[in-house]
Amino acid sequence: MVSWANKDLLKDVWKKSGIEKLDSRERWVLFGGIGFVLAFLVLQLVIVPVLDARSNLEKSIARKKQELVKIKELQQEYYTLKSEEGTIQTRIDQRGAGFTLFTFLDRQANEAKVKKQIKYMKPSTVDGDEWNEAMVEMKLQQITLAALVEFIRLVESEENVVFIRRFSIQESGETQGYFDSILQIVTFEKKG
Repeated sequence: MVSWANKDLLKDVWKKSGIEKLDSRERWVLFGGIGFVLAFLVLQLVIVPVLDARSNLEKSIARKKQELVKIKELQQEYYTLKSEEGTIQTRIDQRGAGFTLFTFLDRQANEAKVKKQIKYMKPSTVDGDEWNEAMVEMKLQQITLAALVEFIRLVESEENVVFIRRFSIQESGETQGYFDSILQIVTFEKKG
């Protein structure tokens, strides 16, 4: 409640302000201006920040929904890869304890009748946590395209988990219709 002393103080301020001397039109303009300034302040200090915060929140929610969809996709991909890993482990176990990539490639080269075209075979191993990556880089010289395709068909083995990581081919400079090729062939071996 406003006390009588405060009411008197307000009357004194009102009289000293000179508002009483203004005609009604001028008072309307003055109060309209004050109302406009107050409305502008309320708009700038209350309404705009609330709308901005709401807009930012909606954008954040939309971004989080997209992230959730991406996480679910990645989760599904993870489960797919995990199940494929199980089948790869099974295939590696089924190929036998004596399996080596070098001897496998030697047998396939013999079967494809390209053993004479082998310039070199360089085996290497990269250690991993549970699995080692066995790799053989081999160069074939003066090989026909048909023989190369047959050799690649024999080498790429899903059941033995053998794949070609890198492959380059160029026409042999010595004889027309023959090619030189470098293959990087990889498989995985269980750490023993």
